[in-house]
Amino acid sequence: MHAPLSVVLFTVLSGAGFGFVALFIFADLFAVGGAVERGELLGASVLGLVVVTAGLLFSTGHLTKPREGWRALARVRSSWLSREAAVAGLFYPVALLYVLFYAFSGAEHSAFTVILALLTAALALGTMLTTGMIYACVRAVRDWNQSLTPVNFLLLGLGSGAALLVLVRFAAGADPQPLAAVGATVLAVAVAAKSAWYWGKLSAGNSTPGTALGLTNGKVRLHYEGHAAPTFLDHELMANNHLKGNSAWLYRAAVVAGGLLLPAILLGVVAAGGSWLWAFLALILALGGAVLERWLFFAEARHAVRLYYAEQRI
Repeated sequence: MHAPLSVVLFTVLSGAGFGFVALFIFADLFAVGGAVERGELLGASVLGLVVVTAGLLFSTGHLTKPREGWRALARVRSSWLSREAAVAGLFYPVALLYVLFYAFSGAEHSAFTVILALLTAALALGTMLTTGMIYACVRAVRDWNQSLTPVNFLLLGLGSGAALLVLVRFAAGADPQPLAAVGATVLAVAVAAKSAWYWGKLSAGNSTPGTALGLTNGKVRLHYEGHAAPTFLDHELMANNHLKGNSAWLYRAAVVAGGLLLPAILLGVVAAGGSWLWAFLALILALGGAVLERWLFFAEARHAVRLYYAEQRI
């Protein structure tokens, strides 16, 4: 399947931003690594909102008419895309209220700011989960139609967000070790979850051209595609057929080992007393691994429409 760069960057950046915000609130409420000062709160809030907003702006890159994007809110009761847009839209006013009330109350929590903090974290986590559910609910793409799909979206966002937060804690003069340990744990869980997702994806499918057409007594073969020029389906759903064999395995190994396991080890080094350079390298690898993972997520996807072309089983 065609992997649009705008959607890849949207899911990676927004996931990292939402993961950063959720973990920052966790660190703030429980003073993980030390109390959060007003300056750190304001700086981290701006950073988180900038990363989230940059990601969400990329989401308009694949729209033919970006000005019509507001229509995504029209089907909240039945569409995960609408739910994602609604949750992401609610995130901004709640997060801004949390920052304003908390910052201008002298960085002292009250019952009201705690409620706002928890709502902000819930909306951040909810947006990552609803983004994953957009793809997990697509039954025509069995690679995506797994319960682990939204879990992986959540874990990758939290993992890259944790690496970014560790650097912020370094810059603020706080103790980064507890959050580095949290980030290393999240990424270690992501290694297991992504490996299990790949295992489920690679299991043999039961759909063939014969079952798609209801002709199961013999082998169905394609003699004519029905068009003489490339179509939308060719461009979007039949792309990246070259991702087979060893090349696909190399990409998957790079995601799991280089984009998840190695950053987990580097954050573990920080948790044991390592410098900020290890955290910076972990962030670069985590973001690079997330970009590769998300590109591969689309590039390897096999839509059921392939059965009406040349694919023999999905």
